[in-house]
Amino acid sequence: MKKPLLATLAALMGLQAAPALAENYEVNLTRKGSNVYKIDGKDIIIQTRYCYVYAYSEEAIFKTSGYGGEVIFFDSKDKCDVKAVFGVSKQKPGKYVVTVSHEDDDWYEVFGTSSYIKTSSCLSLALGEEAYLTIANSGFGRLRFKDGNDCMVEAVYTKLRL
Repeated sequence: MKKPLLATLAALMGLQAAPALAENYEVNLTRKGSNVYKIDGKDIIIQTRYCYVYAYSEEAIFKTSGYGGEVIFFDSKDKCDVKAVFGVSKQKPGKYVVTVSHEDDDWYEVFGTSSYIKTSSCLSLALGEEAYLTIANSGFGRLRFKDGNDCMVEAVYTKLRL
Protein backbone atom coordinates (compact mmCIF):
# COMPACT_ATOMS: atom_id res chain seq x y z
CA MET A 1 0.00 0.00 0.00
CA LYS A 2 1.41 3.41 -0.99
CA LYS A 3 0.56 6.62 0.81
CA PRO A 4 1.37 10.17 -0.19
CA LEU A 5 4.29 11.52 1.85
CA LEU A 6 2.64 14.73 3.00
CA ALA A 7 -0.40 12.94 4.40
CA THR A 8 1.64 10.43 6.37
CA LEU A 9 4.77 12.34 7.41
CA ALA A 10 3.21 13.56 10.64
CA ALA A 11 2.19 10.01 11.45
CA LEU A 12 5.76 8.83 10.73
CA MET A 13 7.11 11.20 13.37
CA GLY A 14 5.02 9.50 16.06
CA LEU A 15 4.82 5.90 14.93
CA GLN A 16 4.76 3.31 17.70
CA ALA A 17 6.52 -0.03 17.28
CA ALA A 18 4.09 -2.69 16.10
CA PRO A 19 5.69 -6.01 15.13
CA ALA A 20 2.96 -7.11 12.69
CA LEU A 21 2.26 -3.73 11.08
CA ALA A 22 4.08 -2.63 7.93
CA GLU A 23 3.67 0.65 6.08
CA ASN A 24 5.10 1.87 2.77
CA TYR A 25 5.94 5.51 2.07
CA GLU A 26 6.98 7.10 -1.21
CA VAL A 27 9.95 9.39 -0.57
CA ASN A 28 12.69 11.20 -2.45
CA LEU A 29 16.08 10.59 -0.85
CA THR A 30 19.43 12.35 -1.10
CA ARG A 31 22.61 10.79 0.26
CA LYS A 32 24.18 13.04 2.91
CA GLY A 33 26.99 10.73 3.96
CA SER A 34 27.91 7.11 4.42
CA ASN A 35 24.65 5.32 5.34
CA VAL A 36 22.88 8.66 5.89
CA TYR A 37 19.98 9.70 3.62
CA LYS A 38 17.72 12.74 3.99
CA ILE A 39 14.08 12.82 2.92
CA ASP A 40 13.99 15.75 0.50
CA GLY A 41 12.13 18.78 1.81
CA LYS A 42 11.77 17.31 5.31
CA ASP A 43 13.88 17.30 8.46
CA ILE A 44 14.02 13.51 8.56
CA ILE A 45 17.15 11.37 8.21
CA ILE A 46 17.18 7.64 7.43
CA GLN A 47 20.27 5.76 8.63
CA THR A 48 20.99 2.56 6.71
CA ARG A 49 23.34 -0.40 7.00
CA TYR A 50 25.95 -0.97 4.27
CA CYS A 51 24.07 1.09 1.69
CA TYR A 52 26.16 2.34 -1.23
CA VAL A 53 23.50 4.07 -3.34
CA TYR A 54 24.63 7.57 -4.37
CA ALA A 55 21.15 9.05 -4.55
CA TYR A 56 20.29 12.65 -5.36
CA SER A 57 16.56 13.24 -4.98
CA GLU A 58 15.97 9.64 -6.04
CA GLU A 59 12.49 8.19 -5.70
CA ALA A 60 12.27 5.35 -3.23
CA ILE A 61 9.87 3.31 -1.16
CA PHE A 62 10.50 3.39 2.58
CA LYS A 63 9.05 0.26 4.18
CA THR A 64 8.61 0.22 7.93
CA SER A 65 8.10 -3.04 9.74
CA GLY A 66 8.24 -3.42 13.50
CA TYR A 67 11.66 -2.33 14.71
CA GLY A 68 13.30 -2.09 11.30
CA GLY A 69 12.59 -1.48 7.70
CA GLU A 70 14.14 -1.08 4.29
CA VAL A 71 14.51 1.43 1.50
CA ILE A 72 14.03 0.37 -2.12
CA PHE A 73 15.43 2.80 -4.70
CA PHE A 74 13.42 3.02 -7.94
CA ASP A 75 16.22 3.85 -10.41
CA SER A 76 18.92 1.49 -9.19
CA LYS A 77 16.51 -1.13 -7.78
CA ASP A 78 18.86 -1.42 -4.77
CA LYS A 79 17.48 -2.40 -1.37
CA CYS A 80 19.02 -1.18 1.88
CA ASP A 81 18.26 -2.14 5.46
CA VAL A 82 17.16 0.75 7.67
CA LYS A 83 19.00 0.99 10.98
CA ALA A 84 17.09 4.00 12.36
CA VAL A 85 15.05 7.08 11.47
CA PHE A 86 15.73 10.52 12.95
CA GLY A 87 13.78 13.76 13.20
CA VAL A 88 15.36 17.16 13.76
CA SER A 89 15.49 18.15 17.43
CA LYS A 90 14.64 21.71 18.38
CA GLN A 91 17.70 22.16 20.58
CA LYS A 92 17.73 25.33 22.69
CA PRO A 93 20.54 27.76 21.84
CA GLY A 94 23.45 27.46 24.25
CA LYS A 95 26.67 25.65 25.09
CA TYR A 96 26.70 21.97 26.04
CA VAL A 97 29.35 19.45 27.09
CA VAL A 98 28.65 16.18 25.27
CA THR A 99 30.34 12.80 24.90
CA VAL A 100 30.26 11.72 21.26
CA SER A 101 31.26 8.79 19.10
CA HIS A 102 31.72 8.80 15.33
CA GLU A 103 28.99 6.63 13.72
CA ASP A 104 29.37 7.44 10.02
CA ASP A 105 30.64 10.32 7.86
CA ASP A 106 29.60 13.59 9.58
CA TRP A 107 27.30 11.66 11.94
CA TYR A 108 28.02 11.54 15.70
CA GLU A 109 26.08 9.74 18.44
CA VAL A 110 25.66 11.62 21.72
CA PHE A 111 26.39 9.13 24.50
CA GLY A 112 23.56 8.39 26.91
CA THR A 113 20.84 9.90 24.72
CA SER A 114 18.93 9.05 21.57
CA SER A 115 20.42 12.16 19.93
CA TYR A 116 22.79 12.43 17.00
CA ILE A 117 24.72 15.40 15.62
CA LYS A 118 24.94 15.97 11.84
CA THR A 119 28.12 17.86 10.96
CA SER A 120 29.67 19.12 7.76
CA SER A 121 33.16 17.99 6.66
CA CYS A 122 34.12 16.81 10.15
CA LEU A 123 37.17 14.55 10.20
CA SER A 124 37.17 13.51 13.87
CA LEU A 125 36.96 9.77 14.51
CA ALA A 126 35.92 10.37 18.12
CA LEU A 127 35.08 7.34 20.22
CA GLY A 128 33.53 8.29 23.56
CA GLU A 129 35.25 11.67 23.39
CA GLU A 130 34.14 14.75 25.30
CA ALA A 131 33.35 17.75 23.10
CA TYR A 132 31.74 21.17 23.34
CA LEU A 133 28.53 21.72 21.40
CA THR A 134 27.46 25.30 20.74
CA ILE A 135 24.02 25.90 19.22
CA ALA A 136 23.13 29.33 17.81
CA ASN A 137 19.63 30.84 17.53
CA SER A 138 19.57 29.69 13.88
CA GLY A 139 19.82 26.04 14.98
CA PHE A 140 23.27 25.67 13.43
CA GLY A 141 26.33 25.44 15.60
CA ARG A 142 29.81 24.12 16.26
CA LEU A 143 31.21 20.94 17.75
CA ARG A 144 34.68 21.50 19.23
CA PHE A 145 36.85 18.61 20.34
CA LYS A 146 39.55 18.83 23.01
CA ASP A 147 42.24 18.36 20.35
CA GLY A 148 41.08 21.64 18.77
CA ASN A 149 39.24 20.04 15.86
CA ASP A 150 36.25 22.28 15.12
CA CYS A 151 33.25 21.11 13.09
CA MET A 152 30.18 22.90 11.77
CA VAL A 153 26.91 21.44 13.09
CA GLU A 154 24.02 21.29 10.60
CA ALA A 155 21.47 19.96 13.10
CA VAL A 156 20.83 17.79 16.13
CA TYR A 157 18.54 14.81 15.50
CA THR A 158 16.57 12.50 17.78
CA LYS A 159 15.85 8.85 17.02
CA LEU A 160 12.22 8.17 16.11
CA ARG A 161 10.43 4.94 16.92
CA LEU A 162 9.04 3.13 13.90
